Amino acid sequence: MTRDHLTPDEALQEIGRVGRRVRHSSHGPGRAYLFVGLATMVYWPAMFLGGYPLPLLAGLGWIVLTVALCVYWARLRVHDRLMKRINGPVSAAYVVTMLVPFVVGVWLMPDRPTAGWTAALAALSVLAGLPLVYGGLRLMRNR
Repeated sequence: MTRDHLTPDEALQEIGRVGRRVRHSSHGPGRAYLFVGLATMVYWPAMFLGGYPLPLLAGLGWIVLTVALCVYWARLRVHDRLMKRINGPVSAAYVVTMLVPFVVGVWLMPDRPTAGWTAALAALSVLAGLPLVYGGLRLMRNR
């Protein structure tokens, strides 16, 4: 639609098309949120419960993931209101929930964790990834 004058029906169709395109722009960040949320759930058990070389591989993988996401977010052109509205709270909740398994794994967990410690760390790892999974699902459902 490159004409200067649109009929009312054509204008409504164009508004709908642009609206759909903007809403679909949040699907990429939604997928990124989901991926990182699920990766978080695997990362902490690998770091604290895995034998050599699993913690090393998990740490290197996390560095690669972080760099890739920084490049992705820098190039992203999202103008969706929902994305702008949930990004801050989801990011803040993610930072807070990521601190919990870190503190437990570094300072509280014994060198030889029991089944109870393993279950607790697994539960905390799932908790750490939930804010991003929630944010990702919200963005993916944005239609």
